[in-house]
Amino acid sequence: MNSYGTVWSILHKIRRALQSRDDQYKLSKVIELDGSGFGNQKTGNQRRVLVAVESKDWVDEKGRQKSKAGFAKIFVADETRENAEKFISKNIKPRSLINTDGGAAFIHINNPDHDYRITDSKQDKINAWLPWVHRFISNAKTWILGTHHGVEAKYLDLYLAEFTYRFNRRHDPNGLFHRALTACTVSKPYTTVAFSDKHSN
Repeated sequence: MNSYGTVWSILHKIRRALQSRDDQYKLSKVIELDGSGFGNQKTGNQRRVLVAVESKDWVDEKGRQKSKAGFAKIFVADETRENAEKFISKNIKPRSLINTDGGAAFIHINNPDHDYRITDSKQDKINAWLPWVHRFISNAKTWILGTHHGVEAKYLDLYLAEFTYRFNRRHDPNGLFHRALTACTVSKPYTTVAFSDKHSN
């Protein structure tokens, strides 16, 4: 393996450790949930991704009610009801309120431990209903294309794990390196797949 392949392998091990660290946390209270396709569908290099982002209310110094994004979670999987239920059960605490659109995967979710609010399919209402999850998806796609110029679909979960880890700790940029180092220290060993230099989008 050449030096680039060695670095590539190490990076994937680090991303797996970051993913493992975020797996320890669950989202709570008010959650925005949606799905999107990442990659180029025409070339067959696309994966569907379920994304959930906490919506946090707060009051500024002038007493104005505002909202902001909290932590995020991702699940690289087809947008089906079964996958949505699995994603929610694993990553969202019971008694949370889940806001989503009228997608087929989200309309008839069977999960008595969570409450749901569903908006209609009009795009302007969806954008206002799910601002933070849409911003996360948009920024993640921009990061993948701008930084990596596209990635192979089979490695998408690892790249999104890195993006999500950075997003969830965006308010502590100075501590990000030490947090990542801790994640790598406590993570179990991983064996990476052989290096591939195909990064088509």
